[in-house]
Amino acid sequence: MAYSLDLEVQDLLASWGHWVLADGTGLGYTSPMAMLMRGHVVEKRKARTTMFITDDEALKVEGLITILCEHKPLEGKILLLKYVERMSASSIAKHYLTPLKYGKDSEKQVSSYQAAQYIANAEGFITGLILNKIYKQNQ
Repeated sequence: MAYSLDLEVQDLLASWGHWVLADGTGLGYTSPMAMLMRGHVVEKRKARTTMFITDDEALKVEGLITILCEHKPLEGKILLLKYVERMSASSIAKHYLTPLKYGKDSEKQVSSYQAAQYIANAEGFITGLILNKIYKQNQ
């Protein structure tokens, strides 16, 4: 069950990331995150195939991302890099974590495994928030 839930959260986050970038494609709402990030985001890959997400669902996910960013800013930024800017774990390690940890001109490198751990921690945090909301609704 945990594996399935993890995949569902990843799909939800991928759909949210697509929604953030969907400015002007027929969705009725523009993401506040997109307004902050617009101009810094460049599509790096082919068109995405994600599940449909409504504006209301996307705004709920955005609220969860905001909570993550408030409590764990590093993981929040890495989640944005993963799902909005569509960077791989190795790209996040090389272009974001390495300069952050060792400086821009360092010979040392942060491993993609460490970036994947940050991504997994962020996804787990979002999963926990979702489960907490479900639990509170059922009481």
